[in-house]
Amino acid sequence: MKLSKNRWMALVIAAIVAADWATKALVQQRFPSRGDQVTLIDGLLTFQHSINHGISWGMFNDSAPNPWRLPLLILLTLIGIGATISIVRQSRDRWIHVAGALVLGGALGNLGDRVLNGGVTDFIHVHFFPYIFNVADIFISIGGVLLVARMLLDARRGDGSAPTHA
Repeated sequence: MKLSKNRWMALVIAAIVAADWATKALVQQRFPSRGDQVTLIDGLLTFQHSINHGISWGMFNDSAPNPWRLPLLILLTLIGIGATISIVRQSRDRWIHVAGALVLGGALGNLGDRVLNGGVTDFIHVHFFPYIFNVADIFISIGGVLLVARMLLDARRGDGSAPTHA
């Protein structure tokens, strides 16, 4: 049975959201207090419970409490989701669809966490990287890089032969 593009994308998005929420629930259960941690690989990898009330990579996380922050971040996430859907819908390129599914799955995972918990649960700390992140962030980053790379490659061609846009 061959899946349509939309069904395939829906399955990928659902799998990413499920993996993200399952790992966050596990962290919240095993490490109930923020700051709790366990070292997995000494000097390299730690799981550390953290709540990010800001945006990617903890920006604006430490700013003073603001009643507009949560609604604004939810709105910005919805705008990003809408923009990604628009790009994917206009494209016939499979790599754009893959990238879009990765970004959408991660964005929806983090959005759900933000709506339910008021912030995003982060827990993966790779010691040579200055930020703590989560499974959704990994998919957003990979999908975003893939999306930009594919769009740049198509723009470089510039001959109209690229099957990126309908």
